[in-house]
Amino acid sequence: MVLVALLLAAPPANVSPPLSLPPLPLPPVCRAAQLRLSVDGRDGDFDGMSHSGTQLSIRNLGADCTLAKLPVIELRDARGRALPAVRQSPPGMHPGPVMLPVRLGAGHRATIDLRWTSGPVFPANRSVIAATVALRVGHALVRSPLQAVLFGPAGKPVTFQQTPLQIAEGMAAS
Repeated sequence: MVLVALLLAAPPANVSPPLSLPPLPLPPVCRAAQLRLSVDGRDGDFDGMSHSGTQLSIRNLGADCTLAKLPVIELRDARGRALPAVRQSPPGMHPGPVMLPVRLGAGHRATIDLRWTSGPVFPANRSVIAATVALRVGHALVRSPLQAVLFGPAGKPVTFQQTPLQIAEGMAAS
């Protein structure tokens, strides 16, 4: 029985070890000018129980590039001012997991889901009215119109949940 175990454990003599290829280098970081941002309420899929949300779609109109897996999202009012709204930290993830950048191919798109409290459910409420959602890319912003009212407890910034960037099916730019 020991001989059988040794024969099964030993690799065949005519098999080479697998080749280890170096990882492909990542393309450069995306530039704001090559990205387009749009929102999709998904026909109300995010709405219910005093909550709402939207899906952000980020389309790459340029060459392959990379984006942060959890990019900075800003909500802005009708005058373009940043609102006191911040992403909630995921429960139990402090300081959080390491998230590698995402490769966004030319002509492809990626999505992020945002969710927030949309009704006055706190003992003392604060609300903000968002007219624009913005994706921070370096020092620039990529913006899209958004009509949303977010609620939070009085005296604190309102919060929203944000999923990590996910590559969606796409087609290469023609």
